[in-house]
Amino acid sequence: MRGLFSLLFFFALALAMAVFHCPCLHAYPLDSNDQGGLRPHAKALWQAIKHYPHGEFETKQDAQGIHVKCRLLLKGLAGQKDEDHAFEDLDIFLNLQADGSFSPGAEDFSWTIKAAWPRGQVLFFPWFFDLSQIKGSLKARGRVRNGSLHIDDLLIYGPFTIKAGGVHLPLQGKSASSDYLQRLLGSNWQMSADIQRAYNLFVRDAFSDSHPIVKEFRPEGSAQVRGQGDKIFLTLAGQLLYRSKKFIDGLKAVVCYPLKKDRCEKGYVSWQDIYLRPLLPKGVFRSPEEIGISGKKLPVTLCHDRGSFGPLSLDLGNGTISFEEASFLFSHGTLMLRGIKIKDLKPHKLFREVPLEIVVEGNLPEARFNGDRLVFKGSLNVEVAGGMVQIKNIWIEPYAAILRWGADIYFKHINLKAVTENTSFGLVTGAVEGWVKGLVMSGSQPEAFDLLVKTDEKASRSKKISIKAIENLSILGGGGGSVSFLGQLFKEFSYSKIGISCRLKNDVFELHGLYRKGDREYLVKRGFFGGVNVINMNSKGKISFRDMLDRLKRIGKSSQSKVEVR
Repeated sequence: MRGLFSLLFFFALALAMAVFHCPCLHAYPLDSNDQGGLRPHAKALWQAIKHYPHGEFETKQDAQGIHVKCRLLLKGLAGQKDEDHAFEDLDIFLNLQADGSFSPGAEDFSWTIKAAWPRGQVLFFPWFFDLSQIKGSLKARGRVRNGSLHIDDLLIYGPFTIKAGGVHLPLQGKSASSDYLQRLLGSNWQMSADIQRAYNLFVRDAFSDSHPIVKEFRPEGSAQVRGQGDKIFLTLAGQLLYRSKKFIDGLKAVVCYPLKKDRCEKGYVSWQDIYLRPLLPKGVFRSPEEIGISGKKLPVTLCHDRGSFGPLSLDLGNGTISFEEASFLFSHGTLMLRGIKIKDLKPHKLFREVPLEIVVEGNLPEARFNGDRLVFKGSLNVEVAGGMVQIKNIWIEPYAAILRWGADIYFKHINLKAVTENTSFGLVTGAVEGWVKGLVMSGSQPEAFDLLVKTDEKASRSKKISIKAIENLSILGGGGGSVSFLGQLFKEFSYSKIGISCRLKNDVFELHGLYRKGDREYLVKRGFFGGVNVINMNSKGKISFRDMLDRLKRIGKSSQSKVEVR
């Protein structure tokens, strides 16, 4: 009898007991005189059946042995492991038949079982399953012999169809749920599923609140998974849509997962066409049709504790972005990218709103997650306005509600004429150098930075500044922004040095000039023989960043200013 009740208990509560502790059965008193030698769970189940109002239990004995029939409706099961793992209102229908010998120590009987779960809720964070929406049933047959449960045939209907056979599970001794799972996965079984239904169940419903973009994707097609020996094989075929428009056509995946810890298996993902245009924002790119993925096949490697794929190259028409490998550590949930390279990237030819000629080259050997932040090693080098910009310590938080990123930026030999001549700020000539440290951006809004800009003494360029630029610099320094009547007679002035530092932290903005004379602080310093000074009128004060944005909005308007012309 011990094997029979172990069998019934295994099928009735395998899902619940593998993850949770179910107190409903342990509430029944045990009568050891009736079922001597039974294991504790089997005893509890015997008493549950004996006293349970929604069940039938029949036994009959003849020359062939004992015949047992059991019908049960387990209603309203509930349990909780912790706040992230629980189930409630779970109903399970069971119909079991067993025939054979049930003598302790010499159990040898055949069995068939049917089960269904029409109702209940299961939480296994971040997944929540309403079983009334994904009803399922189970049919199985096999034997109990020599202390082992043999499952000859198993068929499960539900969100997926699962067929299995040749499974052997020990009933003697103690085995962890992970041992049972390893044995089940290592048996001969196969599962088929509709990709869209699986995606909705395990991805869209679970992650759409934290990552709304998953709602925009819709996979179509079918997948087959099968276990054989110490490997699990996945074959997938279909297509992927984004906002109801075709994104990947002719999608196919053939991969293999090894159950042994020292093994890795190779596979691939392939496609006929990838249409990136549906993913690209409208009106941003000059020629979105030129952007595509190089190649039509992506190598994939799966190991027991990690998965990886690559290399992959994105052809932008005016430059490429590629990486050698992306890997994911299953135990830590950690994504890592290796060998990221940017070659001959020309943003001014890609994006409509980029006014300057820019060329980007980069070598980022590694990127890995530190918490929610993807941190990059290496740097990007940018050629712009006759100078060089180096971007280091790059990071990005892709899962934030508003995309956050940051970096440290160093620049030199930047030609001010190229930067200012086609803007509303006003023309400035000469060259500058400096840095932006600790830059943090939330969307297009800065959260923090430490900026320094000063004249590049190594660049031999004439130093002139227009009236309009003088007025706008004066506004930034807290002045009104107008030049005196005498100054209005000239279109531009010479200067000796530009020196500006500013800082934003906790929504408090500070601006300073690098050159001082007495209690005056100069943003622009004139030469010995003449020119213009622009004075910082708020050298000792701090203002909110909102006030600074208001100053920027006033650029181009005149009132009064603290500008000295000589």
